[in-house]
Amino acid sequence: MKLIKLFSSLLILFSCSLFSQRNSDTLDQVKVLIKNKQYSQAEALLENYYPSHKEDLATNWMYAQVLHWNYKNKLSNDLFEKAIALAPKNTAIQLDYARMLYEIGEFKKAQTLINTLKTVEATQAEALLMEANIHFWSGHINEAQEIIQELKKLYPNTYITDEIVKNIDEATSPYLKTNFEYQSDNQPMKFVAEKIELGQYRSWLLSPKLEIANYNFTPTQQALTAKVSNQLYLASIGFSATIAAGAYKNFSGTTDWIGGIELSQKVNKHTSLKLGYNKRPYLGTLVSTTLNLTQNNLFGELDYTNNKLFSIHAGYNNQYFNDKNNIATISSWIISKPFSLSKLKVQLGYGYSYSNAKNNLFTAKESLNDAITSFSPNITIEGYYNPYFTPKEQMVNSVLLILNYKASNKVEFGAKGTYGFAAQCLNPYIYLDNDGAGNTILTTNYFKTNFNPYEVNAFMGYKLTSSIEAKFTYTNQQTFFYNRNNFNLGLNFKL
Repeated sequence: MKLIKLFSSLLILFSCSLFSQRNSDTLDQVKVLIKNKQYSQAEALLENYYPSHKEDLATNWMYAQVLHWNYKNKLSNDLFEKAIALAPKNTAIQLDYARMLYEIGEFKKAQTLINTLKTVEATQAEALLMEANIHFWSGHINEAQEIIQELKKLYPNTYITDEIVKNIDEATSPYLKTNFEYQSDNQPMKFVAEKIELGQYRSWLLSPKLEIANYNFTPTQQALTAKVSNQLYLASIGFSATIAAGAYKNFSGTTDWIGGIELSQKVNKHTSLKLGYNKRPYLGTLVSTTLNLTQNNLFGELDYTNNKLFSIHAGYNNQYFNDKNNIATISSWIISKPFSLSKLKVQLGYGYSYSNAKNNLFTAKESLNDAITSFSPNITIEGYYNPYFTPKEQMVNSVLLILNYKASNKVEFGAKGTYGFAAQCLNPYIYLDNDGAGNTILTTNYFKTNFNPYEVNAFMGYKLTSSIEAKFTYTNQQTFFYNRNNFNLGLNFKL
């Protein structure tokens, strides 16, 4: 990829000078700007120059390339096609156009040009290299390797295949990830967990993964999960499907199945849609660790990414349980693209979420008889969520901050913070009341509460060798429900 971009910037300068119909001072200035990678200034000059030179080959060609470098690919595409119409046999223009299409992911259209260019000696090597990369990014590993072998036969001493060979090796190597996790919260609940993930990317059709996790809760509860999954990816239409299935064993309860399906479709260059269903263990409350409790999730997500400005996410999740209760959540965020302060990269954003449970499961810690004995009417009785947390009209507006600092090729630091500056929910409380027929009952009511949830996540990554990486992560989170501290040590191995 780097070689292709380098060839592009050099050849556009050389080729345009050969095919220019006149020695234009403006075009000479543009060439200098291109050489110095001042593409915005080059575009400004060409924008004024082009109206009176619309039929000039060098002007169309150079303008098309500069527009591509400035991410204006629709107009760039039109001008490349016009330049080719002016010089149909000029393979240098066709090669630049193929590069442009390749770099923006228009592989099918690029392949049409490549089929011709790989038969011409002057453009053969780069055309074959692009074709090998297209097969690689499309998941057709065997086809990419066949073209690499063809290139090595045609050019025995070439180094242009080294980068793609390295990329294929890295992408298809089996990997092993291990995680050691400790968490404590103020319910109070503590656990120690060990997690293992083993996988390998083989092709667009086969990318299997095995995940095993073991949780040990204080004082004696234990839970175990095991899951296998596979991803299918059709790059030509931007579609992927992941299917997973496994088992969940709570040693205080029974065994249940877990798994799901996730479908992702690229709508256009900037937008993607994700839909799915999954069933997984719920282990967020003290009660949930003492029985087999699973949650079902139906979800949809829409993501928009503008490479120069920001990313937007919108999602909906319907979380439901075997007791017919459900929790509906909508969420969204917008975050800027990273901007650099020396080696530090910074992103800023805003997030919004709203959650509401059909039935609230806030339960009194006292039985009715004990409460009658110990409490007076209208005195609040202590409660807890049984067996899972149920938010009541919970709304959160938050600010987001992401920091990343790459100290060296081996050491990287990062942090992510969210702070709910405007958040509220209906807070449940329980008290003794009269049912109107002379009977004392436990009654739940709600009052509006403002709170300030936050989450701080910090990490340090260290590359011990080319095939072993370590990452330490610390998380402190405050929600309406609880506060938690989580410590995680991950080790990644390329096998």
